Amino acid sequence: MNPRRLLFLGLGHLSNGDVSIAADFARQLPPDRFKVLFVTMAAVAPYVRGLGLDVHPLTSQDPGRNRAAFDTLVADFRPDMLVAADCFTLDYSTAWSGLSMSLLRDRYDVALASFDQYDYPAAQYVVDFYGGHRTHFPRLLDSCDLLIRNSPLNRPAPAEPGVIVTPMVCGGTTPMRPPRRSGTPTVFLTNSRWEYVNVVRSPSMGQLMRSMPQIIHSHLAALGRPLRVVHVGPHPWEFPVAPQIEYRQVPTLTPVEFHAQLTAADLYVSANAVSVTLTQAVLAGVPSLVLQNHKILDIRRLIASGSAPAWLAEAAPELALAYPFRVYPWGWHEFLTPVLSGNPYPDTFRSVGVFERRRVLQAMTELLDDETERDRLRERQAVLLEQLGRLLPPGDALDAAKFSGR
Repeated sequence: MNPRRLLFLGLGHLSNGDVSIAADFARQLPPDRFKVLFVTMAAVAPYVRGLGLDVHPLTSQDPGRNRAAFDTLVADFRPDMLVAADCFTLDYSTAWSGLSMSLLRDRYDVALASFDQYDYPAAQYVVDFYGGHRTHFPRLLDSCDLLIRNSPLNRPAPAEPGVIVTPMVCGGTTPMRPPRRSGTPTVFLTNSRWEYVNVVRSPSMGQLMRSMPQIIHSHLAALGRPLRVVHVGPHPWEFPVAPQIEYRQVPTLTPVEFHAQLTAADLYVSANAVSVTLTQAVLAGVPSLVLQNHKILDIRRLIASGSAPAWLAEAAPELALAYPFRVYPWGWHEFLTPVLSGNPYPDTFRSVGVFERRRVLQAMTELLDDETERDRLRERQAVLLEQLGRLLPPGDALDAAKFSGR
């Protein structure tokens, strides 16, 4: 029997997250049963190749030329299925790629699938952004023959016909190790380009974007101990770093280098509950802390009245109103509630309110030093891994999939 041919489209440019999830799925497909090819922006192609996958970059800035190149690729590769790493990102790319979900549906006589990282239907396609703005996303997933939900983030349980839920493996799984007993602990931080985009042009979001790096630094400095901070992201901290912190920023790493740095860390800190790096850290047994906010705080009034703690007034002097968020800086507080409810994944890391200084420092200290806390998270990691192990791997899930007939 000839291998099934899957053509993945990962056309985002602000983050490798969508492509990482699709690549994690593709790398689990048995090569004797599936032939895989990725289509990406030229700048993303080296990342995909670094994961050991074949890639065809779209290199033109002209959408017509890119669409013609894709026509040729489809004719030559003869895919059995087109798979969008993210249908919304694909539609955003139309201006340069010439491609869209409706075009894929209408132009090619090929089954159409998309990853659904966040269970958009459960949230009624309503996405809330930091500052209170809400957007009704188009129901692009309704046009797909098959939806692919990665777990984590999605709950590790079978879904309705037309949807498959498959486990992520990232760089592999490792039980959480005991705390470091000597030497300087390493804290791992990450940022992507999208975190520097004020997607709804909100003054409040802009304030948070400028304030969060200093807030995280303030928490780390307040531990009052030597730390080694490895920060992977496009922009370094632009303020004085506490003398006890050895800070190193690198713009980018290869997938192998990134995984090595992450798994060598004693603590991963993020302000993004849906970060692919967070999933990678949890599966690899790296103690992880997610900083969030669940209520509106009038910080400017608190500072003016003298009620705000001194550390907050110093670290975030321009922050006026703080709004709820699970994903810094975009918000997504209510949007993610359905996919996280009844889900064992959030139990595998610590989540603390970013403005709750005492609880943040307590969580950091326990994750770095407390063997009991690590034992607790190790047990929860084992529960998650056991549930993930019950899911069909991607190849078997595709073979067993019943298309929805959308």
